[in-house]
Amino acid sequence: MIRNLVIDCHADTLLKKYFAETITLLLGGKKQEFHVSKDLLIQGGVDVQVFAIFVPPKLEKIGPEVTLEMISIAKEMEQDGFTLIKSRPDLTKLEERINNNVGMILSLEGTVALERNLRLLQTFYELGIRIIGLSWSRKNLFCEGTGLTQNVEDSEGLSVFGRELLEQMESLGIVVDISHLNQKGVADVAKMTTKPFIASHSNAQQICSVNRNLTDDQLMEIASADSVVGINFYPRFLIQKDPETATINNVIQHIKYISDLIGVKHVGIGSDFDGIGITPKGLENASKIKNIPPLLTEEGFSKQDVAKIMGGNFRRVFDKVWK
Repeated sequence: MIRNLVIDCHADTLLKKYFAETITLLLGGKKQEFHVSKDLLIQGGVDVQVFAIFVPPKLEKIGPEVTLEMISIAKEMEQDGFTLIKSRPDLTKLEERINNNVGMILSLEGTVALERNLRLLQTFYELGIRIIGLSWSRKNLFCEGTGLTQNVEDSEGLSVFGRELLEQMESLGIVVDISHLNQKGVADVAKMTTKPFIASHSNAQQICSVNRNLTDDQLMEIASADSVVGINFYPRFLIQKDPETATINNVIQHIKYISDLIGVKHVGIGSDFDGIGITPKGLENASKIKNIPPLLTEEGFSKQDVAKIMGGNFRRVFDKVWK
């Protein structure tokens, strides 16, 4: 049976699994809880989960090794009912329900693993990486993130190496992710890329004015490139005042704002589960993602528009970029 895929474009579960043993020891044997698991995804109606591979600052000196270890963790998850998605045909098989597994897509959140040797890009591609976030907040060899210089005139966009990285990613068929990238970098990507890109987990700055969120101008750049924004569930990116009071309705507000501004075809879901300390009420873990479509319907979104937001838009980007 063919059905529309539901896709969550960002979770930090692999990093949490990487640290799970150490955290368990520190907590005196207390079991680590996750926002995302196969069972929770199935309960939430999620067909495909993008798992980010993020190397924390303290581990950057061994970035490639940490990245490889998290890829190994992902490979082990295939034994627990996940299917690694690496191509358009893989998505089609999942859509046709040739197997009952949950699809997983691997992404790099930041380019720590590539900064010493860009030739590793080909290797990571062969291991299954299909999305790369060019920055994680700070400046790196390729670009500058949404750090203290986000709105400063002397901030930089893509470097010469960043432009080379972008070209190689397009050639291989790797999706560019501009979440965490600064304004000049986003503008450079929009000008340079010939294929759509994504902001896997970012919100509207007009609603919540933090640097990690996107300005209206950036949202317009995203629309002009036929690209997609995944709405982040982190309460501090949803509302500025009393983020602890955030609910699923604040997520709906960001979806509605961006849809009204640039069109429903440019919005998706990028929860940031397992990378956030607090969650909005009604979206406590992946099992609650099923709560979003009914609220979108109440807001007047058609069945077809809801399907686009819940996964169809990201599927469109993957179809255009992947091989």
